[in-house]
Amino acid sequence: MQKLTTATDLQARLNRILDTVEREFRPLTDAQLRTKPANGGWSIIECLQHLNLAERFYIRQLQHKVDQLGLVQHRPTDQTLESDWIGRLMIKVVDPKNTRKIPAPGVIKPRTAADLDVGPVLHQFVELQTLLNSLLDKAIYLDWNREKVPTLLGNWLKMRLGDAIQMLVLHTERHMAQAMRVKEGLPY
Repeated sequence: MQKLTTATDLQARLNRILDTVEREFRPLTDAQLRTKPANGGWSIIECLQHLNLAERFYIRQLQHKVDQLGLVQHRPTDQTLESDWIGRLMIKVVDPKNTRKIPAPGVIKPRTAADLDVGPVLHQFVELQTLLNSLLDKAIYLDWNREKVPTLLGNWLKMRLGDAIQMLVLHTERHMAQAMRVKEGLPY
């Protein structure tokens, strides 16, 4: 995969995610957004809050890398993306095609739906996805193979920037699909 093509693809996918939130979730009532599925999984708002908690950390790391760029760049250099074992593992774990249920680490587990304020959770979700989309415009000037960011598991375990960015979008798609399944099961 090439960096510039991947960045463009990821931005298109983020735009679809934002469109889904506006079209599918904004029209729902607070009660609908808080409704848990019959299988006892997360509600729609819990899925979005989980994404807010997880992605805030990684987006902050990306923002820090972009801020270090300094002067305005003129031409991004393309590169073939390379994943290391950490990146491959993290991407595989969060990939929406992976049907295996993985428990969320405690620091990114959402509070119960009843304890969440729907408006701010939705607002923050849209804000974070929009920020990630705009950061991708600048991140293309970084070396996605050489630059690394810490993981939620600690500073001692770092992953390549390209892997982290791809993981963020896949993770969002995974939980958006989960939230859509919850919506489809709502008793209207």
